[in-house]
Amino acid sequence: MALAGTAGADSIVLRSGRVIDADQAWFEGSEVHYRRSGVVYAVPRSLVERVDTADGSTALEDPDTRNSRERLAAGDPAEALRFARLALFRQPASVPALQALAAAQIALGQVARAREAASTALELEPGNARSLELLGDALVEGGDFASAREPYRLSLEAAEQPRVRKKLDALGTSAASVSSARFRIRYDGAADEPLGLSVLRVLDSAWEEYERRLGFAPSLPVTVVLQTAAAFRDTTRAPDWAAAWNDGTIRVPVMGVDRPTPGLVRVLRHELAHSFVAARAGATCPTWLHEGIAQWLEGGDPEREDPGLARLARKARLPRLDSLERPFVGLSEAAATVAYAQSLSAVAHLLRSGGEAGVRRLVEALGRGLPANQALPAAFALSYGELQRAWEAHLLAAGGGPPPAS
Repeated sequence: MALAGTAGADSIVLRSGRVIDADQAWFEGSEVHYRRSGVVYAVPRSLVERVDTADGSTALEDPDTRNSRERLAAGDPAEALRFARLALFRQPASVPALQALAAAQIALGQVARAREAASTALELEPGNARSLELLGDALVEGGDFASAREPYRLSLEAAEQPRVRKKLDALGTSAASVSSARFRIRYDGAADEPLGLSVLRVLDSAWEEYERRLGFAPSLPVTVVLQTAAAFRDTTRAPDWAAAWNDGTIRVPVMGVDRPTPGLVRVLRHELAHSFVAARAGATCPTWLHEGIAQWLEGGDPEREDPGLARLARKARLPRLDSLERPFVGLSEAAATVAYAQSLSAVAHLLRSGGEAGVRRLVEALGRGLPANQALPAAFALSYGELQRAWEAHLLAAGGGPPPAS
């Protein structure tokens, strides 16, 4: 006996001999789902003898999952994402829908979410070749090349696929230990994966150190562009270059460098520090504090600029810190040199006054939207003027000289 048949529809033949005609039918785990008159129903798969499709196909799947895959193939990942979410709304434990979701998220650059979707699919169906491949794809997109090798290898063990073999071969055999989707390595020029992996190790180590010292970390992966067609140079004291640190991308010229030299390591640590501060304090962080923290975290003695500044302070008043809130673009070379030195020296004084905890409080206050002239009293109980006087007094006392004439 047929139930409300529809011409040209899929037919679900039950073991009892009854037939259910539907607009569409598909398998979902242990059930057969079908849509009729806009409503979705389900019957246990154990009760179904077979499903006769209108077009004679045997591979049945959720129509929205199929639509998602088709839209992604057509170059429309946003629409693919929408269809995948529709499929998951009806069936949250659908492995094919989770796979479609992960594929769309990878295409949209949503790496962390794609990893989560692929991992969830593997929890539901361990060893699934497609889910393992998607997990590898998400790791590669996130720049974690070393970790991507294992899911690709397991995917090939489950089902040999030429495309997966090609992806695994492209990663080479390096066993470098790198971060877990904290960074996205890109190349402006020819790709240099050995250097990229070495850079990732440096950045990953710095990330763990900064997170421990500052008490926070960026919530999104940091994009790192290695400019292999531009000769390496120290960009950390170039005002025109430094003006771009708040756009969220680290750019480092590396032509002629085949390994992380001390100079390259210092630049990477400096630029990553900017990424950390920008992630928490945003646009409210004054330039002198941004540059001071970056120079402090890059390494070396945080008081290294104090002797030179003490000599300048004995001759004339140093520029006010509140005049160094804006980017240093437009300053003369001499003025920019002093501004960078003041930035580090002022942060060194903050460290003497309140330690790393005080610097953390200051960044947190800026992250809450307080301007610097309110964040300083909140974190250190110091106004701008009081900080300036205490800092200059320390410089003069350490330098053994009297203050300049007013």
